[in-house]
Amino acid sequence: MRRPPACILALTALLSSSVARAGDAASAPTTPAVTAAAPPTTAAPVDPATSGATRDSELDPDLGVVVSEARVGSVRYLALQQGGIAVVVEEGTGARLVQTLLPGQAVSRVLVVDGRLLAFVVSESVQQFDVASPMTPVVALPTMPMSPPTTAPSTPTPPPSRVDEATKPTKPTKDAAKPRVVGRVVEVSEGRVIVDHGVTDGFVRGARIKVIAQRLVKKPDLQAGGVAMLPSNEVTAVVALEEAEAGRSMAILGRGDVAMPGDLVEVTDAPLSESLFLPRRAPFNWRFGFVARPYLGISGDGTFPVGILADGYVTYTFDDLPLTLFAELSPVGTAVLGNEAHYPIVTAVGAAYTTDFVEIGLGGGALVGNEGPCFPNEVSFDTDGDGIPDQFRTEGQTCEGNTGATFNQVLRLGALDGLHLKWSSSIFARNTGFVFGVGRGEVAVPVSSRLGVFAGGGAGENGWGYGEVGVRSFFGGAGTPGTLMLQASLGGAAIFDGPSRETIGGPSVAFGLEWRM
Repeated sequence: MRRPPACILALTALLSSSVARAGDAASAPTTPAVTAAAPPTTAAPVDPATSGATRDSELDPDLGVVVSEARVGSVRYLALQQGGIAVVVEEGTGARLVQTLLPGQAVSRVLVVDGRLLAFVVSESVQQFDVASPMTPVVALPTMPMSPPTTAPSTPTPPPSRVDEATKPTKPTKDAAKPRVVGRVVEVSEGRVIVDHGVTDGFVRGARIKVIAQRLVKKPDLQAGGVAMLPSNEVTAVVALEEAEAGRSMAILGRGDVAMPGDLVEVTDAPLSESLFLPRRAPFNWRFGFVARPYLGISGDGTFPVGILADGYVTYTFDDLPLTLFAELSPVGTAVLGNEAHYPIVTAVGAAYTTDFVEIGLGGGALVGNEGPCFPNEVSFDTDGDGIPDQFRTEGQTCEGNTGATFNQVLRLGALDGLHLKWSSSIFARNTGFVFGVGRGEVAVPVSSRLGVFAGGGAGENGWGYGEVGVRSFFGGAGTPGTLMLQASLGGAAIFDGPSRETIGGPSVAFGLEWRM
């Protein structure tokens, strides 16, 4: 086994005694510094018993109290209590000061090992504590940059030697003032992220942390070349800590914020990342939802009809493809206690190109509804033979068909969970030709992280229509997997399919929910 260098052994052996000597030297009285040209001073000698230092009386220039000394031949290196290292050469019966190393810096010990001069420099550091609870101070991060200590001006010195340059202190940086402390996400629950660091690590209540995603993505391999699966290291959220304890802390995720177990976290000064109006799309796969719009029909003809229009839908969005598949019944309607049967239904399936702020897709489906309106078939007769019909009568009736295939389109402009405009429509293949089938739209405006308002409406050629204004609330998250969205609205709805186009409509109170996973 290779023996460690002698300088390392010496440093290890003298480290503790150096710190003790530095403390004694710092408490000893100082004497004014002199230059090589200054005459010897007559300052009173320092008592070694109380200071731990000695005064060198053999030097031509009086350098004051010497706290440590090292020698190479006739050259002596003296650590001075007033600061710095005096380089002195002996000449005959006297000594001459050659230069001063580290002027103004407190040096507790000097040592020459393996041809190198080792200088033990005394430095200070500051640790801040939060004393909001005076009995239990906790470690706190700096809230403002610390002013660097000021030093007394010194006289010009010769160019630094190699030893001086090696021991010259580096300028503090912002990163040095705030050491990087990295934690991990241990759980994401109910729209909150829980981190494995707490107040003892500087993760205090109100501090902001950034979440660094560790999801594996394809990246160029800088070492081996080609492509490898590596952590994305994308900053997916900057949130404020809501609660903090000794070894845990917790923050609420806002709209567009994403965190997954295993992601890295660290304290930051960056602004919060939540975006109300244009949040990024949350990383869910499935959406399940329904809306029910019951209403009482206002007829005025002695009947008391009741109707409902209901929507149901499911979507699946791929992780690695900007593609969403969807299937929906929007709406399914019926009415009872009326004069005719009513059963309008709209179905659709399709696929859409999906991004954070745009969705556009195509699909196919069908309309179903009772036939109507119906019109009598008029038959004419020429009884006197003059070529001009002079008698008319009706024979049966002709009704519009409300059942057939559709060609569907969907569009979204804006963020799904933010400000957006949604539109869906279809072209209906009726037995008499293509007609406009269905048109539906919605405008949504977010109000807070967990609340938004919306207005929407639509109608179909198979005999239905509605309009509403409502609110939409998020529970258990702001759109991420596990989020439950509830909505309620006021408006009106109607059904009007059937032979006579009987209309059953009135004010409605709607409610619905959506679950994501």
